[in-house]
Amino acid sequence: MLHYYDYGEDELAYFYEGDNESVNNKPTLLLIHGFGEDHCIWKNQIEFLSQHYRVIAPNLPGVHCKPLTIHHSHKPSISNYVEVLHDLMHSLHIEKYYIAGHSMGGYIGLAFADYYVNHVIGLALVHSTTFEDSAAKKEIRLKVAEFIQEQGTRKFLEATYQNLFGNNFKKAHPDKIQDVIDSVSDISPEAMIQFVMAMRNRSAHEQMLREQRIPIGMIVGEEDIAVPIEDSLLQTQLLPANNVIILKNVGHMGMLEATDQVNNALLKFIKAATHK
Repeated sequence: MLHYYDYGEDELAYFYEGDNESVNNKPTLLLIHGFGEDHCIWKNQIEFLSQHYRVIAPNLPGVHCKPLTIHHSHKPSISNYVEVLHDLMHSLHIEKYYIAGHSMGGYIGLAFADYYVNHVIGLALVHSTTFEDSAAKKEIRLKVAEFIQEQGTRKFLEATYQNLFGNNFKKAHPDKIQDVIDSVSDISPEAMIQFVMAMRNRSAHEQMLREQRIPIGMIVGEEDIAVPIEDSLLQTQLLPANNVIILKNVGHMGMLEATDQVNNALLKFIKAATHK
């Protein structure tokens, strides 16, 4: 069911499913979408996982609502989004939960778990990375921000979005890719640029893989160009083999490209972490 949360600037929409007798005593999963997406990117996962867990999937501030007001003396930060989501969960009186984050959502999940250590009990990184941006990537982020400022959100999405998918899906389902573009093309350039700069400004969280204070899992796409598999493999070596799944012939969007595999991987990860 769709609900709304007032984060000060506006109200963001969030999907809340699974609050019934069959899952009342089961774990809660917070799904955090990525850049240029909304909570609907998790539609297939919400439908499946809410049969087993309480699932909450919010839009980030700026997605179909007003962006955060960030003082000119402050840089956009991933922690800006962490604080809003933490407040949302607190307002729902949910103190312990798992997080699954896609791409930028994974960056938010890492910062969330690193700071709110008493709340996040497990983290699944879905096509995401603990590495910070390289110098070259930081330059690309600036060019992306400039493009969005000049051309707008829709032009940016239409120019780049299909490249996030593996070759097989791209050829077979251009209509589904276009549907996603259409559904989020109203995100304001201001919000998109905030996201870009927050990603550019983020810190590395590799130490979380080494410390393993909480269970961490990774879902990796073999054809992912946004998070190259070479980088992912360096990180997966630090995790238990059972916490890693590599999706063949899949790009950056496994939630759509390999729905059943992603669903089952998340289910397996939470089950294993819960019974540790």
